Amino acid sequence: FFVKNKIKLWSKKILTRKKGLIMSYQVIARRYRPKTFDEVVGQEHVTKTLRNAIEANRIHHAYLLAGPRGIGKTTVARILARAFNCEKGPTINPCGECVQCKEISSGASMDVQEIDGASNTGVDDVREIRDRAKYLPASSRYKLYIIDEVHMLSTAAFNALLKILEEPPAHVIFMFATTEPHKIPITILSRCQRYDFRRIPVPKIEESLKSIADIEGINIDKESLSLISHEAQGSLRDAQSLLDQAIAFSGKNVELKNIESMLGFLDRKLIFDLLKDVLNKNVSLALKKLNSVFEIGVDLTRFATEFLGFLRNIMVIKKCGFEASLIDLPKEEAESLADLSQKVSYEELQQMFHIWYLNVDSVARTSFPKMFLEVTLIKIMSVEPVKPIADIIMELERLSGNACLLDTKNNKEERTVENKQNIIKKDADISKPVEQGDVDELWKGFLKWLGQSSPQLASIFGHGTLINLSNDVVQYSMENPFYAEMLQEEDRKTQVLKQMKAFFKKDMMLDVSGINKTVKNIEAAKVEHSGNHEKIEAQVIDTVSKQKKKKDLTKEALESDIVREAANIFEAKVHDVRTDFEEK
Repeated sequence: FFVKNKIKLWSKKILTRKKGLIMSYQVIARRYRPKTFDEVVGQEHVTKTLRNAIEANRIHHAYLLAGPRGIGKTTVARILARAFNCEKGPTINPCGECVQCKEISSGASMDVQEIDGASNTGVDDVREIRDRAKYLPASSRYKLYIIDEVHMLSTAAFNALLKILEEPPAHVIFMFATTEPHKIPITILSRCQRYDFRRIPVPKIEESLKSIADIEGINIDKESLSLISHEAQGSLRDAQSLLDQAIAFSGKNVELKNIESMLGFLDRKLIFDLLKDVLNKNVSLALKKLNSVFEIGVDLTRFATEFLGFLRNIMVIKKCGFEASLIDLPKEEAESLADLSQKVSYEELQQMFHIWYLNVDSVARTSFPKMFLEVTLIKIMSVEPVKPIADIIMELERLSGNACLLDTKNNKEERTVENKQNIIKKDADISKPVEQGDVDELWKGFLKWLGQSSPQLASIFGHGTLINLSNDVVQYSMENPFYAEMLQEEDRKTQVLKQMKAFFKKDMMLDVSGINKTVKNIEAAKVEHSGNHEKIEAQVIDTVSKQKKKKDLTKEALESDIVREAANIFEAKVHDVRTDFEEK
């Protein structure tokens, strides 16, 4: 009696467990797993190629399915297994009714083995596969080995696998799935047909989730579907798991606020208002809003990432406008960001993004994330308006050209230059005899005008002195022979004469000499020591003597074998030669 009752009790427990197993809940990701190529979402480039290969009976012995998690790699491998072994196959549309299809779907087929590469990494595991692969399938057309996360295999395991991939039996097909194909040896890659799976676009994820919700009888709005799809980051399996979680959290009516609460999301309006305060450089309000975020209990790492996304979106809108393929946002939010982007330049936004980006990862590691973010907010609000680099370069060129032209002795001289320019504009005849002072002012006017039209030429003229300006001839002396040679170059000289003609309203001639500072020193000596003729003469003789000495030494240096060899070695040119007395 005891034994009979015990047997009955065991039988009852087994039936209860079995009944419970049959009635247990199956998650959405498993229940709605694609069973045909038509049901695969977002991988048309893969399914089309595989279909054509099956129809043409071009079945390869090894397939590598690569891509991020949750986008259908293992699912496609199982569909391929059914397509190859279906009793009506090989076919692109496995029936799902025959014994082979049912066994493969339930994971009970002896000829289709799924192996986890992460937990079977050793060479012994691969040798066992290699030994079993020699035998014919038990009841199917092909014997298939699906190895997930194949990149986790050891080097020895890959070497053991290589032999069978080189000369595979006709009845064996390998399918490798991986998220990191770059870790697989090239010898393995070269023996596989590789299919790269892409992240699934948000609209397609939304469409798939909507159809699942309709079948399940779940009421969910478009905003909630959009939030779940964005959070999944291209993974349909992650999106289905989030939908499952949202249904468990909200019941039959899934609302946006419930999903935000479930995921610990921050109200996007609060982030937008914070961004507005940041761009307005309102430090006090920005820090108060950050404090509100902290008090709500939002994960600050998630907040930092969300804020980075806002900075990215406003940068793209500023540069490209509202482009749906680049900015996946509600129309109202995109328009608000477009209005906000008018407050700052693109260069400022670029600096803000760079500063925030460099600090996002540190939020999770620091012991004081709130203080860290406060300081980072102050940093990005301290960014000053920046001029574009092209404008800065143009400004520098203008300043460098004008630096040697501007004479700021007094306002009277400035007014004189302006008056002389007005005279020139009225086509004054400069061929008439003019006083030396008038010539100097006239030449300053030309140099100032040249600095605006051609800063480079004006800069060269800044290294010399006007000797004489009479009739149609400009006599000019350079402080350095190098600059004299530059003005004598044909192209540059043509350009100078063209500029002179435009300014003086007539054809001019330019006589350039490299006599250094002789004339300049004579004139200076005359002004400073008027009446002291002997001293002036001594200074002139000394100046000419030094210049002659330097000229001779320069010629000697340029003809020196050592100098030539040094210039050869360093691929350089001699720009200047300095004498001892100059150094002193």
